[in-house]
Amino acid sequence: MITNGEILEKVLVQLLRVLHLRMSKLVILLALVSLAFADVVPVRQCKAGALPVAVDIVGCSKLPCDLPRGQEVVANVDFSPAVEVAELRPVVFATALGVTVPFVLPSDRQNACDWLEGARCPLSAGEDVRYVLRLPVEKAYPAIPVEVELQLVDQEDQPVSCFRVQAKVV
Repeated sequence: MITNGEILEKVLVQLLRVLHLRMSKLVILLALVSLAFADVVPVRQCKAGALPVAVDIVGCSKLPCDLPRGQEVVANVDFSPAVEVAELRPVVFATALGVTVPFVLPSDRQNACDWLEGARCPLSAGEDVRYVLRLPVEKAYPAIPVEVELQLVDQEDQPVSCFRVQAKVV
């Protein structure tokens, strides 16, 4: 004879299975929605360094990306180092009117390890990492097209990840 406790247990197990299935579908749906709204833009390979897995420049959904003067541009750079990395430093270049110049980040942004989300240095080979670049665009900059290159270099100044993207100062 089946007891009320056994019936209740079977009902609860079935209910948990249904809830688990619905929660799994909800998680997948939320992931797809977040991808649909991400501003992932196509970037180009540099001469050295692996291309990031993805680059999300906030507010940019098509090229060239607008760099509003007097504001800060935020780029989320997802990458995976091929080797162990003890230190990480961002190196930025801007190319405009045929001239390439280094773009010096403020002193508090010179250590990329301080700007990682969900990770800390040292980084393991193959680790999925997100670096957040916060690039100040001064009001004095001329409104011109520019190519921005970001290199993330390790303790030996070797490129870990690198990309180039077309933009325009507006």
